Amino acid sequence: MLEKHDTWEILDSTKIKSYLECPRQYFFEYILGWRPVEPNIHLEFGKAWHLAMEHLLTHGYEEESVIEAFTLFHNHYREHFGPSMDEVYAPKNPETAFRALAAYANRYAVEDKGEKVLYTEIAGTVPIRPDKEHFNVVHFRMDSIIQKEDGLYRSREHKTGSNMSRQWADQWALDIQTGIYNHVLYCLFPESDVWGVEINGSFFKKKECTFMRVPARRTKRMMSAWFQIVCDTAMRIEEDIEKLELGEEDDVMVAFTPNPTNCTKYFGCRYHPYCVAWANPLQKTEYIPDDMCVSFWDPRDEEQKAKHIMRLEG
Repeated sequence: MLEKHDTWEILDSTKIKSYLECPRQYFFEYILGWRPVEPNIHLEFGKAWHLAMEHLLTHGYEEESVIEAFTLFHNHYREHFGPSMDEVYAPKNPETAFRALAAYANRYAVEDKGEKVLYTEIAGTVPIRPDKEHFNVVHFRMDSIIQKEDGLYRSREHKTGSNMSRQWADQWALDIQTGIYNHVLYCLFPESDVWGVEINGSFFKKKECTFMRVPARRTKRMMSAWFQIVCDTAMRIEEDIEKLELGEEDDVMVAFTPNPTNCTKYFGCRYHPYCVAWANPLQKTEYIPDDMCVSFWDPRDEEQKAKHIMRLEG
C-alpha cells in the first residue's frame, strides 16, 4: 500500500512543469520520490553559478569581487566533482567558469551601474487558489528583486546553458516559473511600478562564453491566462492523487496518465524503462532502481538557505 507523503501537497514551478511534461514522470519522481543517486552536472554547476552571480549582484563587478565570486563557485563545485572530472564535464568546469565571470563583469559593469538590489535569494509562498484547502499556494525561490534607475522593479533570474538560440530565448515568455516570479512582483508592488522578469542567461563553451538577457514580462491579462494553467494543473494533480487510493488492484494505473510524446525529448526520460515494463506501477512500489534513491523534493527546504522569506497574499 502506497503511503501518502507530506510533500505530495506542496507545489512549485518545478513540479508543475514536470506534470505538464508527463504526469507519469511526475508520479515516479514526486509521488514515489525516485531520484538519481549520482550528482547532476547541469544542476550542480547551475547552483554554483547562482552563488557567484548573487555575490556579483551584491558586491559589484570589480576584480576583487570576481575573485570572491569564483571562490564561492569553486567551493560548491568541488563538493560534488573532483579535479579528475574537469575535462569530462568541460566546458562546465571551474576553468571556464572563471573566464566567464571575468567576461560577465566586463560585459555588464556599465549597464548595471546605478541599479538598486533590494533582495537576493528569496523564498516563500504566493497564493493561487485561496479558496481551496489543499494546493492553495505555490512555493517559489527567486534570485533577486532589483529597482532600476527608472524606478521600476524587476526580478533578474540567472540561467545557464550551452547554446544561445532563439528557441532558448522564446521558452521564457510563457514559462510557469517566470509566471510565478511576475506574480510575486505584482503582489509586492503596484502594477504601474512592475517591469517584470529578466532572464540572465550565461552560455558556456570551451572557446568562448556568451551572455543574453531576455525579458519575460506579462500584463495582468496574460497573468490571468497563467493562473488558469496553474490552477487547472493543481486540480489535476489533486485528482490524480485521489485516484491512487483505488488503483492498486487494477490492470492499468489510471492516475498520472503517461505522455508518450515526451519520452525521448532532451536526453530521454529516466523513467522510460518502467513505463515500458509496467502497466500499473502501483503494483511495483516496493522496487527501487539501483541507480536511484528515495528522496522527496520539498520546496520548503529552500527557505532554510534563503536570505529573505516572504509569505505573500494576492
